[in-house]
Amino acid sequence: MRKIFHFNPTCELAIANGSAHYQAPAILREFEEELAPILSLFASDNDHVLKEKPLPDQFIAQMAELGLSSAAYLSKAQSQELVKTEPVCLQPWGWSPAELNFLAGYHELPEVQAQHRRIAHSDLFQRKHAVQFNNEFLDENPQSFFPRKEERPQLLRSLEAVEHYLLKHPKIVLKSPLSSSGRGLQVIRKRNLNDSNKRWIKTTLDQQGYLVAEPLFNKQADLSFQFELLPEREVVFLGVSFFQTNKNGQYLGHHINPTSELVYRYFKQDELNTIADGLTKQLKKSCFHQLYQGFLGIDALIYEAEEQIKIQPCLEINPRFNMGVLSQAIERKIHAESSGVFQTYYHPKTSYLDFAEEQTKSNPPVTTDERLRKGFVSLTAPGKSSRFGAYILLF
Repeated sequence: MRKIFHFNPTCELAIANGSAHYQAPAILREFEEELAPILSLFASDNDHVLKEKPLPDQFIAQMAELGLSSAAYLSKAQSQELVKTEPVCLQPWGWSPAELNFLAGYHELPEVQAQHRRIAHSDLFQRKHAVQFNNEFLDENPQSFFPRKEERPQLLRSLEAVEHYLLKHPKIVLKSPLSSSGRGLQVIRKRNLNDSNKRWIKTTLDQQGYLVAEPLFNKQADLSFQFELLPEREVVFLGVSFFQTNKNGQYLGHHINPTSELVYRYFKQDELNTIADGLTKQLKKSCFHQLYQGFLGIDALIYEAEEQIKIQPCLEINPRFNMGVLSQAIERKIHAESSGVFQTYYHPKTSYLDFAEEQTKSNPPVTTDERLRKGFVSLTAPGKSSRFGAYILLF
């Protein structure tokens, strides 16, 4: 069955809004349009990716020549004309009421359509479910390298509760119930809240009802456990991915085929596998598997506390496509001996085209055995006005 991919990383914002007619701010719509081609890494020859602006033939040819993608890129109108009566498999980045409305013109099998409606109208993206999942997992899997009870995330519902929490933890992270890619966060490094902190707290509480609070750990590495949830409560563990964030927790990029020195620097393979086994068992009992089928990522954090390396096994749960599973898709398409990074680009004043041309000149792509071995490859088509982009840089 033909798959149709749509890049809508603002799905959490759409869920928070609740309207079937929600539109993201203009700059985020620009981001969605520019980065739409990254979903072609999941596509087969018969599939296509929704993109309103046509892509240059040169870009499409290079993606095919490097073995990264041979998918078609069609506007929504072109796509719906092509598959007027054909049953299709819709593959958005994530489901929301607005996404249901956007993709309403396609023909899905009734049972699949019903499942997508359940997901879109559920509250699975709410961080409270990750907090509950984390607590239940830690209760059932006691280990010295997991957080102590007082270090676990908590739900706070008032400004006074935040101030009280700050008395116990001198540096904290506050998260809104719905956000993605490190947005919707406030990192507070002082005992007293400033006016800006208080405004953000009050606004978020008024709009979404609660905050998630946790200590600001001495981070050593970001990682995620990737899964696919299938029918009949089957959960497939896809592996561990390592990524990078800035000091405020915002996403920067993923390691591609990271070295064993990075992957097992803090925890041995059997220790990570044991954690993954526990997460798999917990997922089978969770609300996620009751309602959702598809890719799911659990973000984790390796940190140092009291001269011990520890791991917080569940900071976030993303029941959707995510950059971790995308990095794994990239790894399957490049040379097995390659190593590097996948990163996104944004600069309000500098064109992505200038950056991409400079990087291509300095690091031209090289293939070995008909697979990308090293160099710079843009996964999006840089134009003169492009402020956003995504690329691979292999060493």
